[in-house]
Amino acid sequence: MDMYTSSPNNGTGHSHPTSLVRARFFGLALMLLFTVCTAHAQTPESGGIQGRIVDKKQETPLVAHPVTLTTHRMDSPDVETEETLTDESGNYHFKDLSLDPSLYYTVSTVHEGSDYTEADIVLSSWAPTVKIDFEIGAFTDDKTQVSIRSHSFIIAPPPADHPPDGAVTIIEAVGIENRSDLPFRTPHGTQNVGLHLSLPEGTEGFQPHRSPGLKLDPATGQAVFTQPLPPGDTQLGYTYIFHVGNKQMDLSRRVNFDTAEFLFFVPEGIDFVPRAKVFGAPSREQIHNTVYLIYQSNPSEPFAAGTEVDLVLNVNMGGPQGTRAAQSSNLAQLILVAVAAALTGGFFAAAIFKLRSARTAASPDTEETSAPMDAGWLRKLSQEDREHVRITRLEFITELDAKYENQDISERVYKRLRREQTERLTTLLEEKRGNDA
Repeated sequence: MDMYTSSPNNGTGHSHPTSLVRARFFGLALMLLFTVCTAHAQTPESGGIQGRIVDKKQETPLVAHPVTLTTHRMDSPDVETEETLTDESGNYHFKDLSLDPSLYYTVSTVHEGSDYTEADIVLSSWAPTVKIDFEIGAFTDDKTQVSIRSHSFIIAPPPADHPPDGAVTIIEAVGIENRSDLPFRTPHGTQNVGLHLSLPEGTEGFQPHRSPGLKLDPATGQAVFTQPLPPGDTQLGYTYIFHVGNKQMDLSRRVNFDTAEFLFFVPEGIDFVPRAKVFGAPSREQIHNTVYLIYQSNPSEPFAAGTEVDLVLNVNMGGPQGTRAAQSSNLAQLILVAVAAALTGGFFAAAIFKLRSARTAASPDTEETSAPMDAGWLRKLSQEDREHVRITRLEFITELDAKYENQDISERVYKRLRREQTERLTTLLEEKRGNDA
């Protein structure tokens, strides 16, 4: 059973689900805080990250090989880096690292032109030491093992300093699965990369979103993930500026991998409508105080690698919401689109990877809207209580990582719980940023 699912009382009535969730979570938080306070004398003051680097082609350790540690602070763009070398057994160590929950770490190394990175590592009193091993040199190039589970487009306003010329911001969130037990690499030009994704012509200001190794290749105009694609699920996100044409916005492209579905998140009031018939009637969902119309391609009609996909959005200023009527537009109407976008600027802070879960809760043409999980009761907490909740979530995620490392839980359960906790942590951080603004 999901840890946030409530069940009836054994008495005559039923507990309110929100009360049960709140009571269970604060019970966990109080237990954690009590344990931390009473065991303060045994709490480590610092931690470390260690691991081993092995060349899988030769089945030998890499000796005197450089490894880089990058320290990030949650509320600052500044980073600190330090480097060490592996010993004669291929082992490396970073010691005396802070257990401050506002810090997170990235470990990376480079071998034969390929980047290897493990990001978003959090140390805590529960798991002060984390082991990160790199097995490099062994790859698969079998494209049938890689598929795009979902590819989402979120329409957002342009930057505040951008000229009012009909530009919009496009956010793309891509969920990828590598079913192989080996990292995946594929040729791209003269290099081997983990992934390359087509972009529409005319993109400007490409920026990756918390995706180390994701870059724009100016020669091909594609988004390139330079690192080998690891086994399992990977989430990539990026933004760019795009201009609305005279009557439509054309985001069409050729897909390089089998793709299960495409989704468009269009803020209500900015009436872009997909032209292709594979997109049915939209559902309606509130995300971060903005209502979106969500258009989803037909799940029973996936797109094979090499397919040219029609991702044209018609400008439908005159028709009712969610229709696919005959389209007409002129420059004045496009200015209205830009104005409408500017008026909805608050939704841009919505977390990109949280949006991929919104479609599972959305129901077509409903008047009901719901806020993201946790958002309602988080608003009722004091700043101090929110900080306790944030620390508890980080501790729980770190404990999950430790249990998975020790093989105490299955990979399926680990991925589900970690995804849930990460999304709830994202909601909390968004709530904090909204209150600070």
